Amino acid sequence: MNQTGKENRLLNTVLVLLVTLILGSVFLIPSQGLAAGKDYKITIIGGSAGGVWSVMTEGVAESIRRSLPDARITTEPGKDGPNQVMISKNEVQIAVTNEGTSYAAVHGLEPYKSKLTNLRTLAVLNPTSPFQFFIDEKTGIKSFSDLKQKKYPLRIGLNRKGTLMELAGKVVMEHYGITYKDIEEWGGKLQFVPMNQATDLWDAGQLDATSEVMQFPASAYLEHGMKHKLVMLPLTEDKIPGLCKALGMTPFTIPANTYSFQKEPYRTINTKLTLITSAEQPEEMIYDVVKAMNTNLDYLHKVHANLRDLTPAIMAKDVLIDLHPGAIRYFREIGAIK
Repeated sequence: MNQTGKENRLLNTVLVLLVTLILGSVFLIPSQGLAAGKDYKITIIGGSAGGVWSVMTEGVAESIRRSLPDARITTEPGKDGPNQVMISKNEVQIAVTNEGTSYAAVHGLEPYKSKLTNLRTLAVLNPTSPFQFFIDEKTGIKSFSDLKQKKYPLRIGLNRKGTLMELAGKVVMEHYGITYKDIEEWGGKLQFVPMNQATDLWDAGQLDATSEVMQFPASAYLEHGMKHKLVMLPLTEDKIPGLCKALGMTPFTIPANTYSFQKEPYRTINTKLTLITSAEQPEEMIYDVVKAMNTNLDYLHKVHANLRDLTPAIMAKDVLIDLHPGAIRYFREIGAIK
């Protein structure tokens, strides 16, 4: 091969190498850079291990992993009430909570001793978590006023102390002039246990009422109503405004026949199930998290029945605790909020 041929061959080789490098810079480097820039370390805390919140917490984590494969997303059990404190202290990045509890935290209401003003909403998971009070028909109690007048020795499950479930039951009864001390003096008993333990105690003949704040219809009480004759004690209109103000909740009606034992519309108050974070968490990270959840809504709809109707509008609107700037930016981009 003459000198000119060798030079042309060398030139062609150099050109091939240059094209390969250019293509690599166009197609490989940006994606590698994106992955390297999204190596977030995020812990999400929910509720008790094995509970409904635990299932939804892991579902949210997986929805994030699917869009941010280089992020390290872990989940841990938690408790509504302490979850807000951990978020405020930036000990974890995201928590599942009841909005009513977060409202109490931001405003320094019971059970909080001071205001946790840096809490922010990341997204709403379910807009309907109403207060529901179940009682055994055999007690003969048909209203809260009836309970007070008869001084019934109620054996009641109130969920764990410090949760919105426990606080709501306490505040509702107080609005009808019934205190924990009254119940105990009447010969009743207070059990501060989660829902599954409360229904077990009821089955064992040790409880005859429970107070809950949860999505509906609750499968546990659909099943429970097949074993016991249940009644739901509704809230009266004169008490609802004060209860909403005290608990950061809104008026609500559960439609008739939601449960087999509930033939009439059930008047009550409602909170939302939300994801919260702190104002100090990076805007870009929260933006990416919310975007990941929305990108994987089809998956989230299959995680649990409480998430099956989730939409960007539900995730973003009518929150009592301000949205995080990262969430605001994403929701505005897709038109979920103005």
